[in-house]
Amino acid sequence: MTASAGFLYLALFALAAHKQRHRPALLGPWERKAFVPHLDLAGWLLMLVSLLSLYPADDIGMAFVGWIGLVAAVACLVTLGMTYRPSLVQSGVAVALAMIIFGLLG
Repeated sequence: MTASAGFLYLALFALAAHKQRHRPALLGPWERKAFVPHLDLAGWLLMLVSLLSLYPADDIGMAFVGWIGLVAAVACLVTLGMTYRPSLVQSGVAVALAMIIFGLLG
């Protein structure tokens, strides 16, 4: 579930960064890079990877229910972080990458 949360955070970050309104605050100087138009596709694919990372769970039904709750919790983190201080949301990317690594190793 840890890796799933990390993938989900990256997915929601990518979807938010794709929007023109949030792009300057979340991407900063990377706003004009060539990959920016593809952030929406990357976000949806990361969300799918997050869902598929639940497959090895013992009880897939409970894992799916937990994932739905995780979507709401991570969306709140990203949304509230963007309204308070976008630098916190940017720092969360490194935490999400660490969660993915620890989740895949553990």
